[in-house]
Amino acid sequence: MAANGDPLVIRKRPRGGKKAANGGAWKVAFADFTLAMMAFFMVLWIIAVSDQKEREIVVQYIKGDLVADGKMNPFDISSNPSLIELLGNAEVEPGSAPQLQLPDGDKQNRAGLGPDNSSLVPGEYATHAQLGVLAQELSQVIAAAEMSNNVALQILPQGIRILIHDSDEQAMFKLGQAKMQPYFEKLLIALGPLLGSIKNGITLSGHTDALPYVGKRYTNWELSSERALIARQTLETSGVDREQILQVIGMAARLPLVAEDPNHAKNRRIEILVLTKEAADSITGLMLPMATEQVNMEGSTPRNGGQ
Repeated sequence: MAANGDPLVIRKRPRGGKKAANGGAWKVAFADFTLAMMAFFMVLWIIAVSDQKEREIVVQYIKGDLVADGKMNPFDISSNPSLIELLGNAEVEPGSAPQLQLPDGDKQNRAGLGPDNSSLVPGEYATHAQLGVLAQELSQVIAAAEMSNNVALQILPQGIRILIHDSDEQAMFKLGQAKMQPYFEKLLIALGPLLGSIKNGITLSGHTDALPYVGKRYTNWELSSERALIARQTLETSGVDREQILQVIGMAARLPLVAEDPNHAKNRRIEILVLTKEAADSITGLMLPMATEQVNMEGSTPRNGGQ
């Protein structure tokens, strides 16, 4: 009894209380909804800022149909849209990799030059986005070497093509000779550490203009081959692993860069192909059937003396 005569009432409540019926599942559903809305508005924004041609290229990329007929000659550059012209600022044409902001090295003007200052992660670059990152790093190296007017990059399904060509102002080699000019050697020395830090296979090809040699003992075939070999030697001494080089060939004047003018300065060039694993396997695989057939023929035909 209370002091004033009223009865004293004591209520007992169960310990722990009553658990919520729905818990935190709604938070997961709300997060999924927010993510979906963000993706939806991003798609709307991309559609708003792109024109019809860019949308068609995006659709082709999603479908995996960057090449119309599914085939591509790695030395034919006349119809490939993925071109980066390095004239000071890199201009990416439709079909190539997006502009990516990469971290600078320890020294901004040496970003990408050498293993210590390179912001490129070592490894094998295969996807379109990875090749875009590599292309941007290459453009920084080329700009630092002050050779942007003589170099263009192409991003292909097979990898990246580095086209180093002559101009009316500068030539890679002395005319009609395989003697390298100092500024071209400087460019290859700058590219060596960067290309050596990745694991992609590399091929090199030399190309000349259509001006013929007098006589038949030395032709544009020999000249283009010697120039490609000298470029290989310079890259190897600058950091490229010898095992990365899969092929070095001379093409003479068979594939001009400026087809309408066979004697144009740009037709004199060195092309470096940084290959994906699939492209590298396709090149090395071309030689395997021939080598196997030769071994079988030798094994079936006894030699003199059984040796």
